[in-house]
Amino acid sequence: MQNAVWRTGFMLVLWLVVGLVPANAQYFGRNKVTYDDFDFRVLESEHFEMYYYPEEERATRDAARMAERWYTRHTRTFVHTFGEKKPLVLYANDADFQQTNIVQRVSQGTGGLTEPRRERVVMPFTGSYGEFNHVLGHELVHSFQFDLALNSDSAQIRMQQLPLWFVEGMAEYLSVGRKDPHTAMWMRDAALRDDLPSFEQLSNAREYFPYRYGQAFLAYIGGKYGDQSVTDLYKLG
Repeated sequence: MQNAVWRTGFMLVLWLVVGLVPANAQYFGRNKVTYDDFDFRVLESEHFEMYYYPEEERATRDAARMAERWYTRHTRTFVHTFGEKKPLVLYANDADFQQTNIVQRVSQGTGGLTEPRRERVVMPFTGSYGEFNHVLGHELVHSFQFDLALNSDSAQIRMQQLPLWFVEGMAEYLSVGRKDPHTAMWMRDAALRDDLPSFEQLSNAREYFPYRYGQAFLAYIGGKYGDQSVTDLYKLG
């Protein structure tokens, strides 16, 4: 009888502990639900392998030309070239993109991502070539960052030690440029509220959005010393 009571109490405690596991922890390890089968094919350009499915073939050919233009631009800025072709995985729309199994979860509002281990850029077409081109340029900056960190003998780069505002701010600056109305609006608002952060405060990404503030700082550096000074800072790690 005593053993039965002990077992019952143990199972109750175990049930309570399991019941307290956060929902996102319970999600880990389960297969992501996908609703469509994507018949992926490969379109190769000089420096990229574009993974696409037939519904987006025409747009993918345009994306390949955009990617090569960004490659030429980023190569000059980083003074670095790829040793092998990089994969770009493209989805026809955001609903398809949400089903990707390259990463476990994609948050709503994510315009694209760069997976560091295999240096894969993954993103959807948005219906706006201007917006798509910006996100593609942003993610390819990350591709260059990862490639330098993983494959360069001269650069002692530890990306995990770099602040998010610097990594994301660089990607925004090198894909948008020095003058950006969106970032300017954020900076004017912060100045009017007397809430321009220090570098220490910038490390708090929840309070200070790293993309905008990082871009503003690096736009100042690039404007004064040239775009290559921004990538030189990165290479210093």
